[in-house]
Amino acid sequence: MKQNIQLHTAWAACLLAFGLTACQPDKKQQDTTANNGLLKTESIAWEEKESTEGCKLSIDYPAENGNALSQNIREWINEQLGGTYNGDLNDGKKLTEYYGKARAEQIRKDIAELGENTAMGQSCYYVQLKKLFETKLFITYTNEVYEYAGGAHGSESLTGAVFRKVDGRKFGWDMFTENGKEKLRGMIKQALQKRYFKTDNEKEFYDMLLVDNADIFFPLPATPPICRAQGVQFTYQQYEIAPYAAGSPTCTIPYDSLTTAFTTTMRTLAASVTDSLGQATAYGYQQ
Repeated sequence: MKQNIQLHTAWAACLLAFGLTACQPDKKQQDTTANNGLLKTESIAWEEKESTEGCKLSIDYPAENGNALSQNIREWINEQLGGTYNGDLNDGKKLTEYYGKARAEQIRKDIAELGENTAMGQSCYYVQLKKLFETKLFITYTNEVYEYAGGAHGSESLTGAVFRKVDGRKFGWDMFTENGKEKLRGMIKQALQKRYFKTDNEKEFYDMLLVDNADIFFPLPATPPICRAQGVQFTYQQYEIAPYAAGSPTCTIPYDSLTTAFTTTMRTLAASVTDSLGQATAYGYQQ
């Protein structure tokens, strides 16, 4: 079974890769080659250094103005962070500062309510919104969050969305037909049993889960599926179907196995994977 081990170590390494700087967002434009087909983004990072609560944000922010794709991704980023920022979405720096400062202030308030016996250093909030995978027709973004407020362990989550480049339309579970989603229950169950929990014994697999009657009706993840180079990734959050020690049960099913489950629209997008333009590494998550 795959387990979430040494979460702080993994995220510390991830934060070093972010290149976060004290109090001042650092902006570095990426993918600047003209006409290369890639969405141009800026790496924007924010970290609260004046106190020890460890509030850190890192965002691959769309750099191009005036198109539906950038607008829709920016709105999704805003909503993932809380949906309360009402400033100019063309300015990713201000959006990042807004949410970073708001979250740091909330941590301070929470610590004050818990009392002086709770150390500030025990609380942290790390967020990474990034461009994960891209083809000529679509782009996948993910939102990874790690929170810790003392105790035995922290919590982490992963969600994401797929955007069609031509108009910015966002895809989630609607990339599958209703009949397709029913087929997925068995496909996901088999993939998790064999590849994630690594057992050939079906009863042993069900005993590892927190879900009643999983042998009769296997639940689909609450989190929308995302597209990667290898296929479509399905992720269950911590405690959703299994104990904390099981981590976030995840599996990736190849595109060619999902053809009959896709909508006609999604089949066209999936066919573009052979012309993929790049993929990032998903820190802390197994492919």
